[in-house]
Amino acid sequence: MTALLNVDELRKSFGGVTAVDGASFDVEEGTVTGLIGPNGAGKTTTFNLISGFYEPDGGVISYRGTDTQEIMQPSSEEKNIWYGASGMTFGGIALSGAAYYGLATPMLAGATAVGAGIGAAVYAGQERYKEASEHTYTRPFRLANEGLVRTFQITRELKGMTVLENLMLAKKEQSGENLLNAWFRQGAVAKEESDLQQETYQMLEFLEIDHLANEEAGNLSGGQRKLVELGRVLMMEPDLILLDEPVAGVNPTLTQKLIKRIRDLRADGYTFLIVEHDMEVIMNLSDTVIVMSEGTKLMQGSPDEVQSDERVIDAYLGG
Repeated sequence: MTALLNVDELRKSFGGVTAVDGASFDVEEGTVTGLIGPNGAGKTTTFNLISGFYEPDGGVISYRGTDTQEIMQPSSEEKNIWYGASGMTFGGIALSGAAYYGLATPMLAGATAVGAGIGAAVYAGQERYKEASEHTYTRPFRLANEGLVRTFQITRELKGMTVLENLMLAKKEQSGENLLNAWFRQGAVAKEESDLQQETYQMLEFLEIDHLANEEAGNLSGGQRKLVELGRVLMMEPDLILLDEPVAGVNPTLTQKLIKRIRDLRADGYTFLIVEHDMEVIMNLSDTVIVMSEGTKLMQGSPDEVQSDERVIDAYLGG
């Protein structure tokens, strides 16, 4: 089997407190891996490091063989913006627009050029400051675009939008996000939105919450919100899904529904890394279980091996 995720000697401290202290483990492609440990073991911090929400103090996290910090580096387009290319571009657009409406005057042209120049200087100054301070970019959205996506223990649904809208919004690279397409390719955008709506309804049916499609997400129960968040993640077509306490606060009926969906998705080739305190759920669901204690990996093995290991028993019982 191929390791989709490699964590090597990961370290993270907050002030004088070490939360993760040299943790190392792999997540194999096409498996469900459980990440467990007593309170304070470093599980949540590890999750935040893997998903790009925290910057490591040391160690390397590799996704498909590439350092996640490298994945989160700015693209060449973003660097051009920071160096002032956008300032000049916006200046050019302003000049073009002014000329179109017959408003181009020497004074307006001069003011626009000065404004663009100031914008360029500001962007360049920001970039030089970041380089001088050895700034490291932590931008989770770039990891998500590459297929490494997570959920949260406390769901982050868009409460004022419907369930259908929450899932539709998650789809990547929608033509309607482009202003020119929205103006000049309205037919194509409308067709894509119609197809997306049909795809989203199919996802809601898979999760058995299609009857909630037009309900505002803020009106749902905790378990229903967990299903919506899972659906929103799946709409991004991920390869690796990090689930943070997926059944916490969920009633038994919805818990079984969530477990069934995760098993179905694993059978379809999805890879999961799950933090969960419910030991019955994690042992029944996982192919491999990683146990953390005091910021490092205590052991890794099958559910049977983990449950019978004296070190794990001692870590949970304080022996």
